[in-house]
Amino acid sequence: MIDRIRNYGWLAIEAAFLIVLFCLLMNIILGDDGGGEYVAMVAGNAIHTMQEIPPGIVVGVVLILVLYRFLEYRRPK
Repeated sequence: MIDRIRNYGWLAIEAAFLIVLFCLLMNIILGDDGGGEYVAMVAGNAIHTMQEIPPGIVVGVVLILVLYRFLEYRRPK
């Protein structure tokens, strides 16, 4: 049951990341006014958040996530 909850949690995190990434790409392609209010709002919030976080923290979190996923794939099933 714990594995199923963990899998659903990762699925939700990946879906949320893809939605934010999609909104950022739509904002880049269509501009601030072309993508609609929701796309502009999500892209603006993501850009503002990324500007406020120090670069070292972002790199650290990404490295931890990559290492975790790497170790999970190498673990025998």
